[in-house]
Amino acid sequence: MGAKDGQSTEFSGKSAILVGVCLPTDDRQKIEDDLSELESLLITLGIRSVGRIVQKRQKYTAKSLVGWGKVDEIAELATQQGADYIAFDHTISGPQARNIEEATKRKVLDRQGVILEIFANHARTNAAKTQVEIARLEYELPRLTGAWTHLQRQAGGTTGGRGTGEKQIEMDRRRIKERISRLRGQLKQIAVDKEQQRKARRKELKVALVGYTNSGKSSLLNAMTKAQVLAKDELFATLDANVKVIDPTTRPKILMSDTVGFIQNLPHSLVESFKSTLDEVLEADLLLHVVDISHERYREQMQTTDRVLGEIGAVNVPTILVFNKADKVQDAFLARILKSAYPGSILVSAHNPDDSQRLRDHIYEFFRKNFSRVTVHVPHTAGGIISLIHQSCLILEAEYSNQDYIEFDIQTTRPTLARLQEYVAMSDGDEKAEEPRKKRKDEEE
Repeated sequence: MGAKDGQSTEFSGKSAILVGVCLPTDDRQKIEDDLSELESLLITLGIRSVGRIVQKRQKYTAKSLVGWGKVDEIAELATQQGADYIAFDHTISGPQARNIEEATKRKVLDRQGVILEIFANHARTNAAKTQVEIARLEYELPRLTGAWTHLQRQAGGTTGGRGTGEKQIEMDRRRIKERISRLRGQLKQIAVDKEQQRKARRKELKVALVGYTNSGKSSLLNAMTKAQVLAKDELFATLDANVKVIDPTTRPKILMSDTVGFIQNLPHSLVESFKSTLDEVLEADLLLHVVDISHERYREQMQTTDRVLGEIGAVNVPTILVFNKADKVQDAFLARILKSAYPGSILVSAHNPDDSQRLRDHIYEFFRKNFSRVTVHVPHTAGGIISLIHQSCLILEAEYSNQDYIEFDIQTTRPTLARLQEYVAMSDGDEKAEEPRKKRKDEEE
């Protein structure tokens, strides 16, 4: 059976038993929901779930996370269902994985490893591939311990010194660390190139879509910009920031970017690795926090997104809540309820053209409220400045009658206003600023 787009042939058609642990402080329903999310992650890889086990424990077991009796139960269920993998909704250490694999005769996966595998399958650009490889190597590094003990057993060890396996582990660790160092160097250069691209866009207004994975960000980007960005009903379909113009005819021009989705327990190494991609969020003038309103635990997903935004330092960027997938919820009062609970929010369906237009108007209105309105006197010879005004400003009125300059009444953004500052007409009390206006008045009379 061939793998679907974005799935690894290594996992396609395989099956897994899902395992969770419920500690006294945990909410059992939350554990079940997290396992369902893990199931969705596995489906994205091409692995289907054929059973799940949750163990109540006072604390995790150091050698196998769950108790040995439960390991035997997992092994029995895996045999009955013909499962290829045991997938834990927790981070499993190298020694724990080997202990469980020996007992169950099945390969062990954990949540972090599954997410990394999905990221590796979906990475398309050089930046994303480099970021993912760094995260995967950092994930593998602490899991090397004991991986080469079979070599030591074959060689019989070395008297009075370290065994072959231990030497091999040290060599592998050194190679991995060297590889990570080289990749970080490449990532720095990529970040420099991306910064140059962002610098060229600084005069434009920027909107960034953020939110939990699979909340419909790419579908909204397509609907809002007529773009053809990959939009699939699976987790982490988009890793790279896609930047599109909302409407080429609007002035100032407004850019919209789609970014990597967030998820519960997103590996810290991935947050770190993707900071250069997430810089699109920090550079934005406005964030659209997209929420899948049809999801039962959408409030927790909102909290997860807010937490990650806090981690990358984006909490102060103005944000509009966009409740998406309204077409999947049958509640006539939902819009009113959300408007009351979340003032300034908007309820839409990415598949409804009228909703897309309402969202565009919502965005335009936000920026209009924050535009500066000024009058500028620009010499006829200043072609570059005149071009800037036509490209980046909303022109309310233009007066061409004066032979020396054109008078524009405009609304514009603060960055563009800074570039036009020397042409801004001063207050009425400024005699120098009044001169052109008096001259024009005399000519008219």
